[in-house]
Amino acid sequence: MEYRVLGKTGLKVSVIGMGCRQFGGVVDGRGWTRTNDKESIATIHHAESLGVNLLDTATTYGSGHSEEVMGEALKDRRDRFVVATKVKQPFLESDWDEPRVLQEIVDECEASLRRLRTDYIDVYQMHAHPREDMLAGVMNTMIQLKKDGKVRWIGISTDDTDFIGKLLGLGDLATLQVGYSLANRSEGDALQLARKENLGTLIRSPLAMGVLSGRYFDTAPQLDPEDMRRDHFASEKMVAAFEKLSELRFLTEGGKRTMVQAALRFVIDTEGVTSVIPGTNDRAQLEVNAGTSDAPPLTPDERTRALAIVDASGMR
Repeated sequence: MEYRVLGKTGLKVSVIGMGCRQFGGVVDGRGWTRTNDKESIATIHHAESLGVNLLDTATTYGSGHSEEVMGEALKDRRDRFVVATKVKQPFLESDWDEPRVLQEIVDECEASLRRLRTDYIDVYQMHAHPREDMLAGVMNTMIQLKKDGKVRWIGISTDDTDFIGKLLGLGDLATLQVGYSLANRSEGDALQLARKENLGTLIRSPLAMGVLSGRYFDTAPQLDPEDMRRDHFASEKMVAAFEKLSELRFLTEGGKRTMVQAALRFVIDTEGVTSVIPGTNDRAQLEVNAGTSDAPPLTPDERTRALAIVDASGMR
C-alpha cells in the first residue's frame, strides 16, 4: 500500500481510503442497500490487514448509524486508523440564531465522539460551507474544538475555490474533500489550490457512485427500489452513457488492472490528490480497491483515450 502525507496535518494516510457512507444503510426508504453491520465491521477489520488506514464518514450517513458501526469496529484498534467525519449543516438555515447554531456544532461533535467510541476525531469536516455572515463564528467554534482536544484537524467538503480562500484567511484549515473522477473533473481548480496551500485532499465519488465500476456497462442497472441511485441510473441519459462507457474496458486489457482499479488509478495519479475514499460495501470490494495501489498507472495515451470516451458518453 502506498502512503501519502495528508497536507499540513503530517498524518500518513493510505492512498486508497474507505468511504463509509454505505454502512449507514437505508433510512426513510432511501440509502444504500445490501449492507449489514456484521459485514461492515468485518470490512473495517480487513482494511487494517490490507494497509488501508483512512476511514471517512459523516453524521448524516444513516442518521449516525455509519459512525456507530465504525465505533463498534474500532474497539481496541482506534489508534491504527485515521478517522474523518463531517458535521451536518445547521449553519445553512436562513433564520439561524448564531449561539444556537454554534452550540449545535459542539453538540454534533460530542455525538460523533460517542458514536465512534473515541475521545478525538482526526479530521473534522464541515459538510458544506457556511453562509458568509456566519463563517467566522463557525470557524472559531471548530478551532475551539481543536483546542479542546476533541478534534485534531479541521477540514471542509466543498469545491468552491473562492470560499476556500476565505476559510484559509481565518487559519487552521487543513484538509479539503472534493468529488473528482474520470467522469467528473470540474473540481480540478480546487485540487490545484489545495496543492498550492498544502491542504490534504480526500476524493469522494472517484467511481462516480459506481458508474465507472464497469458493473453496469452492458446491462441496464436493476437496482433495489430503496437504492438512492435508482432513478439517476435509470434515466435515458445514463442508460445511453453506460453503453458508450463500455469502451473503457480497453483499460483492463491483459488483466493488468480491473475497471475499478483503472478508474481509481486515474484519480490517485492526478496532481493534488492525497487519497481516494471510494464507497465500500464489503470485503470483496475493499480488496479490489486496495489492489489499485499496486496496479500500473494509466499511460498518457490511455488517459487521453479514456477522457475522449467519457466526454463522448454525454455524462459530463
